[in-house]
Amino acid sequence: MTLLTILLLRHGQTDWNHSGRWQGHADIPLNETGQKQAAALCQRLRSWPIDTIYTSDLQRCVQTAEPLAAELGIAPIKKKVWRERDVGDFSGLTGEQAREQFPDVWARTTRGMIDPPNGEAFTDVLSRAWRAYESVRDTHREGMVAVITHGGLLHALLGQVMGIDPAIYGRFSMRGNTGLSIIEVNSHGAVVTRLNDTSHLE
Repeated sequence: MTLLTILLLRHGQTDWNHSGRWQGHADIPLNETGQKQAAALCQRLRSWPIDTIYTSDLQRCVQTAEPLAAELGIAPIKKKVWRERDVGDFSGLTGEQAREQFPDVWARTTRGMIDPPNGEAFTDVLSRAWRAYESVRDTHREGMVAVITHGGLLHALLGQVMGIDPAIYGRFSMRGNTGLSIIEVNSHGAVVTRLNDTSHLE
C-alpha cells in the first residue's frame, strides 16, 4: 500500500528554455507560455489531495507553484536544496556557444554528461538531489506532497530512484516544461509510477 506520494514537477517555460540556453542558478522568470503552462498544471492538480508544496527558491519554480498553491490554499515552502544545478561558465550560453567556447570540456562529454567549468560537479548534484528527496520522505511519512523543481535535478534524482547507473547518462528525458513525475513510497521502498507527463498541455 502506498504511504507517501511525491509529485515532482518541472517549472514552466522561460525565454532561456525557448532559446536553448543553459540556466542553472540564473533567476529567469516564466515567459507567457510558461505562465499558461503553470495554469494548465494547476487545473490538472486542483482536486488532488496535496497537503504540502515545496519549491526551488528560483522564480521560475516559485511562479509555477503559485497558481496551484493559491488554488489549494497552501503556502509554498521555498528550499534552496531544490535549485537547478549550478552550470558555472555555461550560464546564458546556448549549447552551440558552449561547444564553441569550451571545446576541450565538450570533448570529454560522455553520453551528454558534462561538468561545466566553475559549475557544480554531477556527483555533487546527485548527492544534493538525494538529500532533497530524503528530507521530504523523512518529514512526510504519508499523504501527497508536490515539489516544483528543475529538469537537471529531476534527472539526477529519478535516475537514482530507478537504480540507473549514474555513469550511464541520458536514458530518459526531463525536457517537458511542467512535466509531472510521480514517486510512490511504501513499506518496500520507492517506485516511479509516472515520468515527465505533460498531457495537461495537449
